[in-house]
Amino acid sequence: MLSWMDRMEFRLLGSIDAGVGGRRLDLGPRKRRFVLAALLLDLNRPVPVERLIDAVWEGTPPASARVTVQGHVYRLRRALFGARLETTPSGYVLLADQDEVDALRFRRLVAAAQGADDAEGAELLEKALGLWRGPAFGGPGGGQALELAAIELEEARLAAVEELARRLLRLGRPERAIAPLRAAVAAEPHRERLVSLLMTAFSRAGRQAEALELYDRTRRSLADELGVDPGPELRGTFAALLSPQP
Repeated sequence: MLSWMDRMEFRLLGSIDAGVGGRRLDLGPRKRRFVLAALLLDLNRPVPVERLIDAVWEGTPPASARVTVQGHVYRLRRALFGARLETTPSGYVLLADQDEVDALRFRRLVAAAQGADDAEGAELLEKALGLWRGPAFGGPGGGQALELAAIELEEARLAAVEELARRLLRLGRPERAIAPLRAAVAAEPHRERLVSLLMTAFSRAGRQAEALELYDRTRRSLADELGVDPGPELRGTFAALLSPQP
């Protein structure tokens, strides 16, 4: 029989989910999952009820918000076997090991990569990025607190993709950098550093035509959608592709 003492897995890098012993837990409706996400983002620290309300509702919350949050916490406590979710004078605290939360594990792996050499760092970054299953918290929804946290996590993900690509390029593994870069550029086509890295990866993998086509597509998209020209970094990468190699 499962209990609160079994190791759990909490997932925020995609749909908000939780499981234990290979079994997925029934967390209920999405607003209840938003409450869980807010508690996990402040793991092992008391979270005021007001912050949970800010995580659940966009705009002005209903008059019943406090009571509704209390109901969600009550049901989450039952789903999580009670002892993990405690009441504090101002709100609630969720108790767990940081490695049980994918978003916190992602940040730990990224931080560990900063002090590692390129080979080990690339491996750590690939593990970190492999934790992502989709947009943080399952995509748009929830209140401003979760919206801001999602933006921060997405920025950390893109930065990790960029750092992984730089390390793989230094290691002479451009082909391995292409897939994560291509996915990131598809999501953020105007993020010029990503485009520049993908152009370089294409070129070093012997795929010059794809690098040039990517530049042309990006240049046209920047002009049509933003009314701007490529910046210095992207133009420099393009010029380097056209220069004769020694």
